[in-house]
Amino acid sequence: MGLDLWTDDQSGNRPETTLRNLAAEGVSDRCGLKTGDMLAMPFPDDSFDLVVSSLAIHNIGDRNVRNHTRRLQALDEAVRVLKPGGRLLVADFWSGVYAKHLRQRGLLEVQQSSIAWRFWYLPGLVLDP
Repeated sequence: MGLDLWTDDQSGNRPETTLRNLAAEGVSDRCGLKTGDMLAMPFPDDSFDLVVSSLAIHNIGDRNVRNHTRRLQALDEAVRVLKPGGRLLVADFWSGVYAKHLRQRGLLEVQQSSIAWRFWYLPGLVLDP
C-alpha cells in the first residue's frame, strides 16, 4: 500500500503517474494507493509487516530545520501501523536522530547506515557508476 499527499514539490508527483508506474512494473494487482498524511496515517494499528519510507520524512517542514518534533511523529505513526515483529526501513537525512528516537521508544535491533551517494539528488548532476 502506498501513501502520499500528492504535493507539487516533485515533478510528476500525481496518483495517475504512480498508478502508471505500478502497471508498468506489473504489480497493480497487488499494490494499492491511498491519499493521506504520514503524520496521521489512514490505517489501523498493526496493519503492516513492513513500512518503508524513502527520502520523505525530511520533507515534513518546520521553520527550524533542527526541530524534529513532527518528523518524529511520522516515525511514531510508522511504528503504530506495524504489526508486532514488523520491520521499519527509513532512508533519509537525520538518521541519527531517528535511530535514537526509535531506540528510546523501545524498538529492538535499530541499525543505522549511510544512504550512500546513489540517494543524493543535485539538479544537473548525473552520476554514472
